[in-house]
Amino acid sequence: MISGWSSSALPTLQTPTGGPLEYGAITQQQASWIGGALCLGGIAGTLVGGAIVDRLGRKWTAWVAGLPLVLCWVLVIVATHPTYLMGARFLGGLAGGIEYVVTPLYVSEIACTAHRGTLSSLLVLSCCLGVVFAYLAGALLHYHTIPWVSVCFPVLFLATFCFLPESPTHLAKVQKLAAAEHSLRFFRGIRSEKDTIRVDEEYVRELQLLQRIHVTQHAASPKDDPSVLSWSDFTTRHAQLGFLICVTLMALNQFCGCFYMMNYAQSVFAESGSGLSVSPSLSVIVVGLIQLLGCYVCTLLVDRIGRKILLLISCVGLTLGHSIFACYCYGQELGYDLTPFGWLPLVCFSVIVFIGTVGVGTMPFVVLAEIMPQKIKEFATTFCMVANWAFAFIALKYFSTLGILFGMHGLLLFFATCSLIGSLFVLFVMPETKGKTFQEIQRMFEKETSVLPSAQHCA
Repeated sequence: MISGWSSSALPTLQTPTGGPLEYGAITQQQASWIGGALCLGGIAGTLVGGAIVDRLGRKWTAWVAGLPLVLCWVLVIVATHPTYLMGARFLGGLAGGIEYVVTPLYVSEIACTAHRGTLSSLLVLSCCLGVVFAYLAGALLHYHTIPWVSVCFPVLFLATFCFLPESPTHLAKVQKLAAAEHSLRFFRGIRSEKDTIRVDEEYVRELQLLQRIHVTQHAASPKDDPSVLSWSDFTTRHAQLGFLICVTLMALNQFCGCFYMMNYAQSVFAESGSGLSVSPSLSVIVVGLIQLLGCYVCTLLVDRIGRKILLLISCVGLTLGHSIFACYCYGQELGYDLTPFGWLPLVCFSVIVFIGTVGVGTMPFVVLAEIMPQKIKEFATTFCMVANWAFAFIALKYFSTLGILFGMHGLLLFFATCSLIGSLFVLFVMPETKGKTFQEIQRMFEKETSVLPSAQHCA
């Protein structure tokens, strides 16, 4: 919600008549810092999350992230100067950074293999739901009412999430085997001893894996502790290719333009010169609902047709959508009468958001939770999410300037070019991980005879 809040809040804060702050109307430079502060907070949150996720555990790390989010909305409530809002967005990014580190780990460790992709994609689905709420709040509520409504969500989270169990894998790592077994039974729906008669083979394998983790951790001395990382852990072909794929997907996630448009949706509609009578604030609500639909479609398809195909469809669709949108904006700039095509910005924007959310907006986080070696997964998740937030900061802070220098059509062509490069990368480099256990994914990389995956794995 703090991410989508800026779409309606920034135009309101820049109102020439003064805006809702005692400070008066904010400048474009201040608006860009309010937008970019979210990503700076995300970088800090990612580092904090990576530092505490093994110490506090997955559950309590996720719970702690609710605290800065409450403070974030409190700052919006009491804000009288733009610096308050920059601080609020920083705290919101801090919370988001922590959650984007811990949620993929927590979900991948509690999910069974058959539903891991679907459950992992719910992270972005929840984010899209929050953005839709923010769009609706921006159109229907007064500026000062929105933070009072928004603060209820993190408060509810803090009050309820603490009752869920810790992930079984983490409990086994910290020598709490009985608690790990109890947690696994909870997440597999095994409520009583009678239910154990109907358990499947995967549950048995998971229980054996927890026992092996427990024994390994208990037998290891500090010198050969398997949780201690060494440089050799990062020089394996699995680790190198995993980092290449994940960092590239994180760059694609930001430079495809979807995140930028989500944060500046109302401004993009206004600058595109759409001839629709629908106001920009209502247009972004439609787009937000389409984005939510895209996330839902992704959860339905990710474990059916696979990660690779969804990413390919998404990248190709984004390339076409951005290109057509750019042609429209360029025609507007040249002075052509495009009134009969006034519907095109909304359609292009909707297609971009939908097709982007189905693949590029969601799959990088699913792939990150699956493709990295188990031993370095916590570090790799932190590193890749720092990269993602850094890319997001560049997008939110400087893409507006790029749009001013080269026009909206130039910015859209840049997004189209990045999407085209991303489609080629996915086609030739990224393997498919659908339906594979973590052990099978590791063996798949170990069998590779070259840095790039074989044609069989790409198929």
